[in-house]
Amino acid sequence: MDTTAIFIIVVSTVLAIVFKVVIFKKIRNWMDQDLIKGLAGDNQQKLVFLQEKLQKIKEDGIARKEYQDRLTAFAEEFEQSR
Repeated sequence: MDTTAIFIIVVSTVLAIVFKVVIFKKIRNWMDQDLIKGLAGDNQQKLVFLQEKLQKIKEDGIARKEYQDRLTAFAEEFEQSR
């Protein structure tokens, strides 16, 4: 193999990995937003409240598997405070 072929293979592989990571992160974000919209329903205040809580959860470094339980608890907390 010549240098050009190796270069093309390396660049293609790196771009494929970067593409996969970007798409994976976007899909996770879409899933989080879908969960929040489902919990908020038509209530815009609840939607904003849950988005703020999601941002706080991410900043605190909470494990992703706990997002749904915590957001559900925050949604219930919001309803009880009303």
